[in-house]
Amino acid sequence: MSSNKIIHRRNTILFSIITAYYLTQVIINIFIEGFASVFPPAYLFMVFGLTILVLLNKKVNPTITMYVIVSCMYIYFFYLLTDSPYLVNYLFMWLALPLSAIYQNFQVVLLAGFASVILNFYAFFYFEKEIFPNVGMEDFVYLVLFGVFVTVFLLIFIYKVNNTNGKLQDMAYRDPLTGAANRLMLKEKFEQLKDANSPSIALLFIDMNGFKRINDTYGHEVGDQLLEEVASRLNGVLRESDLLCRLGGDEFVTLLSNIDHDVPESISQRIQQALDRPIIKNEQKVEVSASIGWSYTTDVAQVDLDQMINEADRAMYHAKGSDLA
Repeated sequence: MSSNKIIHRRNTILFSIITAYYLTQVIINIFIEGFASVFPPAYLFMVFGLTILVLLNKKVNPTITMYVIVSCMYIYFFYLLTDSPYLVNYLFMWLALPLSAIYQNFQVVLLAGFASVILNFYAFFYFEKEIFPNVGMEDFVYLVLFGVFVTVFLLIFIYKVNNTNGKLQDMAYRDPLTGAANRLMLKEKFEQLKDANSPSIALLFIDMNGFKRINDTYGHEVGDQLLEEVASRLNGVLRESDLLCRLGGDEFVTLLSNIDHDVPESISQRIQQALDRPIIKNEQKVEVSASIGWSYTTDVAQVDLDQMINEADRAMYHAKGSDLA
């Protein structure tokens, strides 16, 4: 799933949580204090709610929407504390800080932590008698330290979660032997290029020649080391924006984008030149070569990944036949 889609989904989840909490609060207030008790803060919430709903429905830049949601939370709590300076509203204000951690984003948590501390100062110095009748300045320091502690804790938590997610993502999207992408990552990258309306996409299918003979002659350990070296050389030829994928065995695929029609042939020649150099493994000089076919299209919106793989695969077999002739 792309980064924008993840943020959009979290925007939707956070907005749903906030709305559910607010509606619950409104129902309780109406039941206890009457309908008039929820106004005028309800007007501000409706304005913010409708604004966020429009942003979510129109799928405006999810990152912008993310900051709008977090900012609206704190603006609302500022207004709520000003209109109703009660201890319960002050305590509710602190909920915004852990809720911001749903994005697993350092900048958002820092923003929320800073806003919480500022509101803490505002509440104490402007509404000390209403909210903190028995709290002195020496005790107020601990309230500030509480906000700092929670912020630091959330930052460490996010770091640990992101680090773990990164390792799990590598396991899910990478070939464990060569470090190249696997088919799942290839599919996601392909869909991202389609969503971004890339001008062109090319796919190269690379099949090592005589790899079974190499395994039989030198052993599977040397064969695995050879595949690692081949993947390294292929990555050395490709651009940073290109993707190298190992489909399985001795078959590789490279995904290219934003290129002219003659570029796949040029890259194929560079790959062949990179593989022409012998590979030394266990004091053995191993000669390697590959057959390469490719598929190219500018009709990105209608293209299918499996179709392109099949076209490149057929072109590769044609090239392999030509090489053997």
